[in-house]
Amino acid sequence: MGSKIPNEDFRILTEYEQGRAQMAIEWVARAQKPIVEIGGRPTEGCDIRALARDLSRCISKSGESVRAFIMPDKIQGYCCYGFYRYPWAIRALLFAWVDQLEPMTPWHSLWLQGLLFGYSADAIQRFMLSPSCARASNSRHCPYRKVFRYCRVEIYDSLARLVQRRNSRNGKSQRQH
Repeated sequence: MGSKIPNEDFRILTEYEQGRAQMAIEWVARAQKPIVEIGGRPTEGCDIRALARDLSRCISKSGESVRAFIMPDKIQGYCCYGFYRYPWAIRALLFAWVDQLEPMTPWHSLWLQGLLFGYSADAIQRFMLSPSCARASNSRHCPYRKVFRYCRVEIYDSLARLVQRRNSRNGKSQRQH
């Protein structure tokens, strides 16, 4: 993997992973990739809060306007993480990864059509914010039940519950949405 950068306050990500994170942030911010997954690791023994801090620190160092995510992987016992810019992009990933898909709504078809027709992430976002899209965007249900936001990182489902349990044991305040 690579060695950790000394005195940089990164607790989880190695130097190599930090470099991959910076590259992924640039792809999302400048190259119009809607979302980039950069890694995964076993959830057993992983400090999810420290991973979220590391991802948030990568965003801060980049100076770009993106967000990070951490969610359970399709492989039981693992999580994956990466970066995205627009809310529809993370919802698209969540929609694709959920085991029991919710019914397809007009809102789902908007971003799906944008991707299939090759529109850029910015163009899809502009359309989804436009008045002509407002009629179809009434259903913005997130298929994951729990989301915990920490810095600029969204932590999903069972990992969100895990972080919140640790917070409540430590007496720290919880921010959930």
